[in-house]
Amino acid sequence: MPLPMVHLAVAKNLCDAGFPVTNLPQFLLGSISPDAIHMRPNTDYADKRKTHLSSNINWIDMNEPEYQKHIADFVEENSNKADMDFLRGYGIHILTDMYWSKQVCDRYAEDYRNDPSPIQEERWAYYNDTDIMDFMLFQECGWRNEVWDDLSAAKGADFLDLLSAQEIDAWNERTLHWYDSGGSQHKNPVRYISKPVILSFIDNCSTFIMNNL
Repeated sequence: MPLPMVHLAVAKNLCDAGFPVTNLPQFLLGSISPDAIHMRPNTDYADKRKTHLSSNINWIDMNEPEYQKHIADFVEENSNKADMDFLRGYGIHILTDMYWSKQVCDRYAEDYRNDPSPIQEERWAYYNDTDIMDFMLFQECGWRNEVWDDLSAAKGADFLDLLSAQEIDAWNERTLHWYDSGGSQHKNPVRYISKPVILSFIDNCSTFIMNNL
């Protein structure tokens, strides 16, 4: 699934396009928080499926209108149980992941398998490209300082039965400092998921969400 800068770029695009947000720090925090499950000791894939709202569904079998309904239902069902801006940001993270699985992951898998001489195992080739591109976004986007200030001001709260405040805050802190090294530790040339792919995805996903959620 996409890394933090892609999620934040989609969230920022939505805000700039007039998506209804009252508390921007909470909205941005929500947009990265499903991945806070990585801060839980001894977590497993079942935990991640739960925080990504896919315990009982298969994204592969769903189409884009079904994605939208799945997230809209989740937001509506929990609107009186959590901060609304955080909840919407959280749902948008999941919707972005769903869209990514169709628009980027499927194409990546095909391109990799059609490559007559791949230089890495499939999983690591994916993370090579996506991590390098995530650092590219961090270095080149004009809104980074603004978003980092908002994330720094955000505070987590226990979220439904999915994540604790401590896990959310730990993931936020990890995100805020992940890019401090200045560049990705992956060093192979980008081969499959290039800058145009990433930028096109962000624009298309933002438009899809704005028009459907």
